[in-house]
Amino acid sequence: MAPTATSIDDIEMGTTVWMIASTAFVFLMIPGLGYFYSGMVRSKNALSLVFLCMMALAIVTIQWVLWGYSLAFSETATSPFIGNLKHWLFLDVGVQPHPNAPTVPGAVFAIYQCMFAALTPGLAIGGAAERIRVFPTIIYVFIWSTLVYDPIAYWVWAPNGWLAKLGVLDFAGGCAVETASGFSALAFYFVLGKRKGFGEEKWQPHNYLNIILGCSLLYFGWFGFNAGGASLISGRAGIAFLTTSLAGATAGLTWVALAFRIEHKYSSFHYCSGAVAGMVCVTPAASFVSVWASVPMGLIAGVCCYYAIEANLRLGIDDCIDVFAVHGIGGILGVFLTGIFANKSIIGLDGTESDGGLINGNGRQLYIQLAALAASAAWSFTISFIVLKIMNYFPIFRLRVDPDAEDHGLDFTELGEAGYSFMHEAANMHKDAPVVSSAPPSFCEKSILEHPHTHKPVIKESTPGSTAAATTPVGSTPTPSIVSIDAKSNIASPPV
Repeated sequence: MAPTATSIDDIEMGTTVWMIASTAFVFLMIPGLGYFYSGMVRSKNALSLVFLCMMALAIVTIQWVLWGYSLAFSETATSPFIGNLKHWLFLDVGVQPHPNAPTVPGAVFAIYQCMFAALTPGLAIGGAAERIRVFPTIIYVFIWSTLVYDPIAYWVWAPNGWLAKLGVLDFAGGCAVETASGFSALAFYFVLGKRKGFGEEKWQPHNYLNIILGCSLLYFGWFGFNAGGASLISGRAGIAFLTTSLAGATAGLTWVALAFRIEHKYSSFHYCSGAVAGMVCVTPAASFVSVWASVPMGLIAGVCCYYAIEANLRLGIDDCIDVFAVHGIGGILGVFLTGIFANKSIIGLDGTESDGGLINGNGRQLYIQLAALAASAAWSFTISFIVLKIMNYFPIFRLRVDPDAEDHGLDFTELGEAGYSFMHEAANMHKDAPVVSSAPPSFCEKSILEHPHTHKPVIKESTPGSTAAATTPVGSTPTPSIVSIDAKSNIASPPV
């Protein structure tokens, strides 16, 4: 099938400006994701997650210009599975519009899609949080983007992709972003295993403000993520805005209600997780469904993703930041429900022809959506698993940190920095240690990785009403502040 002819005469200033602005919106999701993740883990690993998300942006931007964009969106490729190298090094990417965005310059469309590609591996590596080395992760992100993200994006969105020709409905990334990242995170678990102490100790998010900040940035960016590629004049961009906001709100409230039944408290953490699950679910449907449809989609996502987390815990799966439960399961639900709620009258607002989904009597669309889900999930999990296994055969590329490094935290052992000022003293005790982060775990000298509090007593946690006096280092003045101790690392958190 020949791609639709485009002309620079069709470029619209308003649509171009909106896509440029949406690119900036989606960019903010990347540090937002890092903050969201950092709040959910222990304090000794918080900085490493923000850093890895930003590193993913840097690595994928280079990969995207080198060949990623051409492999994912080449309009001249005839293969149904992968693009060609027509646009490698961004050759011929300029003013001429791409068939997928005929009213904006091709360069604007390319950088907009680059933000999607950069965000996705950041989602996936969240499944290996608190136990992953930096250097091998950088290599993995480059390989994963080439072998997993680019092919799935081509299948779904490129003019000659086999799923696109089959008629799949996936507006903003239910397959290439959400499902792919969720199942790749699951592959991390099967290759790297559980964190030390998982199932034996109870871990809580260490910073709820980071979670709320990260969720807010994700929420803001998601408007550009879902509405950035929709038509402004026809109103489909406005519909995508509404469905995104409504699905997130519905799922967030649903999650809070479910958690309240158990905890009898209103949890900001549960609201943020639920809101993200709702926006994940509506992503493939954002500009395909009526506004009302985002309510049942958010409700279903809130319930299913909440219980998916419980199922993981019961099965002993260490889905550290709930990537599989929220993005994998949420993505599956979204793509499938798009086949039910897609409305041909909404899709046709800008002249796009479609038979809609089940509500328009098009039951065949459900089979197409299921085929897309099966292919995306199987490909992302299998390729991720194989790449991780191969990398683990080479010591320098082994992804998991050694047990001592895991105990001390990735911020110290991999970055040599601390995410919080009260941890600087502990970090300084490690700064002279000759640890080479790119070396395999077995190369690290255990003798130089001393516990941060080897030479002074640890401040004990005191609780209101406790008669036990807090133990303080010799020579210091006792304080009545309540101090919490970070699990495993025994690093004191700030007084509260």
